[in-house]
Amino acid sequence: MKFKETNQEMMTTSFATIKGDTSLKEAYEAVKKNLEGPPHAPGLVVVDAAGKYAGLFTVDDLMRELTGLYRQGCEQAEKEGGSERFFSRCELVGLKQAADIMSAKWAAVQAGDGFATACEAILYKKLNLVAVVDASSKPVGIITRRKVLVEIAPRMFK
Repeated sequence: MKFKETNQEMMTTSFATIKGDTSLKEAYEAVKKNLEGPPHAPGLVVVDAAGKYAGLFTVDDLMRELTGLYRQGCEQAEKEGGSERFFSRCELVGLKQAADIMSAKWAAVQAGDGFATACEAILYKKLNLVAVVDASSKPVGIITRRKVLVEIAPRMFK
């Protein structure tokens, strides 16, 4: 499908970022805040020390980590007869960094490229969002799955 628009024309410039060395606990708080208020994006853009794109930190990343912890915690609780160890382990995992579990290190599209590049990344790789970067790899916006739906569905269901 061809689009006349570029990623820059279609992106949202209101987005949250975190640094890769942000603790998992702080990253969780940032995701939670992001889901509660504008821009309501399903993830955060992770930047390196130079402010360049490093990856995405999404609700799915957190849920994968939580699933593993929960399984281990339930197994431990059954063996030891309690859940205290589970919550202790969660506190320790909270010390991990966002970069340790972030996904989509490659999920960035160039601002000047056609909107189809973002659509393809979101649809074929089943992403919730992609970062839009400038020529120096600094994030300048995001395109979400919702944006792709809003733009493509009306053309398909005329």
